Amino acid sequence: MNRIKRPTEADVFDLQTGIGESDIPFEDKHFFDIAGYLVLEDLLTPDQVAQARDTLSSVAAASTENMTVLSRSPAEKELINIIEGGGTVEDAMALPRVIEYVQAFIWGNQYRLVGSRGILRTPGAHTPLTQGGRADPRRYARYRCFGDGQFRCLMITCLIALCDTANGDGVFCAIPASHKANLPHPYADTDLNAIPSLREIPLQAGAGVLFTENLSHAFKPPARRMQAWLSYQYGPSYMVNCPGCEPSAGLLARTADDPDKSHLLLEPYYHPTGSQKKKTM
Repeated sequence: MNRIKRPTEADVFDLQTGIGESDIPFEDKHFFDIAGYLVLEDLLTPDQVAQARDTLSSVAAASTENMTVLSRSPAEKELINIIEGGGTVEDAMALPRVIEYVQAFIWGNQYRLVGSRGILRTPGAHTPLTQGGRADPRRYARYRCFGDGQFRCLMITCLIALCDTANGDGVFCAIPASHKANLPHPYADTDLNAIPSLREIPLQAGAGVLFTENLSHAFKPPARRMQAWLSYQYGPSYMVNCPGCEPSAGLLARTADDPDKSHLLLEPYYHPTGSQKKKTM
């Protein structure tokens, strides 16, 4: 069962720092603010891409105690809690380039991994366009950016392509700036190819797209072959894990000496108060 706890006094200062310390380019902050996403090239090497694809295929063929295979349709499978697969699919949750943006867009050092998935999609797979903006009923997807350049995104997803996508063939797509929309979109039953404001975001294998979950987004159906993806979702320190994404004792043990991974796998905690901070000074 997910639990929310406060960090110990010894942890408080380290967990509270990091707000406003990012060195990411202002241009990236501006683009993310107006568009709702950023493309990050070359997150994984070709060898890592191949290893990750092999892991997804193995898990899809035989699910394990700590990972669940969910069939969305005959043409689409989600592999829940994929970080339990180890190797590249575990390492990719803590890619330094991604974490730098996560820190800037969520809340300094007060972030954690709340979910991880592998996605396998074959011709015929269909995903509806999510709502996004103020009409999005998911409270955990809320997005804010303040005038001083500070962000408070309640959930950010890093989606990493394990196959090349382009020209509508299984490509990820989104409505830029829809995370700021005040009106609900009128495209609930519209074919994705008939939505004029929908933008394709083609990715080469190993590249990723970082986006706020408040952005309207979808996948176009693969045309010829299976498409594979990794998806990592990050939230603020107090956000509990997505269903089925509780880390196992084995995963916690093998990541205990890795500060980046162990930080991501902290149990949910509320951010410390001013009085708690003073105790550590």
